Amino acid sequence: MIIVVEKKQYDLVIGENAIELFDFYRVFEMHGLSVQDAMKRIGEGGTYIDGLANYHPMDTELIKTPKPFVFINKSALKGDYRDVTLLMHEMVHMALLLNDWEIDEREEEIVAWAETETNDIMASGILDKKKPKPIFPSMF
Repeated sequence: MIIVVEKKQYDLVIGENAIELFDFYRVFEMHGLSVQDAMKRIGEGGTYIDGLANYHPMDTELIKTPKPFVFINKSALKGDYRDVTLLMHEMVHMALLLNDWEIDEREEEIVAWAETETNDIMASGILDKKKPKPIFPSMF
């Protein structure tokens, strides 16, 4: 089951496996990835996509409309510090995308944004399979 949290600048999409990402966006391919390859890799015991930050598949002009997304694959989560690392990794990618990869004078701002988003999401408990759907502290 897909969970979507509509953040101000991007959508956080959380799925049980990589195939759910393709199903959610109703595509067979996106950003060089395919549902066919996902099915094959999952059949072999892998996850195919642990996390992904990218433009919405319909945003062919790369203008961030519709909003870009961060996908987290719950089947890739380990229940320990590696989950934070995975999320932070994707949040840095999203921060760079949102800032048009112009990092020269905004490096600290970009990294701080990624840290804040990571902390907000981790504190919410949404990636913990044992907790109910959370309330995001920074959204209110």
